Amino acid sequence: MIEDLVLPAAYSLRFAHKNDDTFLFALFCLARTELSLLPLPPQQLELLLQQQYRLQQAGYATQYPLAMSLVIEYQSVNIGKIVINKSDTSVHIVDFAIAPPYRGCGYGSAILESVKAYAHANGATVTLGVDRQNMRARRLYQRLGFLPYEASETHEWMLWR
Repeated sequence: MIEDLVLPAAYSLRFAHKNDDTFLFALFCLARTELSLLPLPPQQLELLLQQQYRLQQAGYATQYPLAMSLVIEYQSVNIGKIVINKSDTSVHIVDFAIAPPYRGCGYGSAILESVKAYAHANGATVTLGVDRQNMRARRLYQRLGFLPYEASETHEWMLWR
């Protein structure tokens, strides 16, 4: 699938490797700002974040064993990640994150539009889940045509056809 995604110029996707762990962990931490508000010494906060990161990765591997974990690059600079689980009829975005300095600049939209184009060309839908409190991401997905189809207290699941 990765080779079938048509990306705008200067963008690339590559499979995440072990040497990407530092970048991916930092990206994970940047998306968990609420944890920095906990009254913990820095070493305990770091340990908590590492444990949460490992749990997330193990959870993804268990729930989506065939998912592809990809690093998003723009002009050869790591700017984000996307984890995609593909089936015959659906492309599920398991995780998607753009590093804060690159948010709001169209990078995320460009990647999502490429995923949508791939899905459209293959007769598939695109699904994803988003934290209900992440209003910025929810607005992005809605602007790109994703519609909510299910919700829990913490998350909303969205669909694009």
